[in-house]
Amino acid sequence: MMSTMAIRLEVTPKDGNWGFDISEREAMLPKGTVDNTVERVYKELPVWEEELSRTRARYEQIVKDLADKYPTENLLLVTHGEGVGVALSSFRKGAVVCEVDYCGYVELRRPIFKKDQSFTAGEFEVLTNAGQTGVKYSDLKEL
Repeated sequence: MMSTMAIRLEVTPKDGNWGFDISEREAMLPKGTVDNTVERVYKELPVWEEELSRTRARYEQIVKDLADKYPTENLLLVTHGEGVGVALSSFRKGAVVCEVDYCGYVELRRPIFKKDQSFTAGEFEVLTNAGQTGVKYSDLKEL
């Protein structure tokens, strides 16, 4: 989250410009570390003071975009607690996330159908059980 909800105000740049240049950071890594053939899903960082609803929509979209980009692969997406919470609340109708523990996780699955040389995907299913994965939530229908 590119906002003061996640980043302390005293470490944020006053003008909102982080000066973070991806190419410059890649150049700092040992040669051969970065795979330059990979097409980035996002070309630039989010704008500073991103609204919470926009952050959550971005997290949900990145899960969908990466799953669509690699439809036959198992993916491990590593993120912060907000992203884990969004992975549950976006794909489990009526789920309200209360807390995500350090190293909490959500497991998603969706059916993939192959026809000729193309793929079609079904809806995501959340395989997480309440509390067993470090994600505490309630289902609205249970309240």
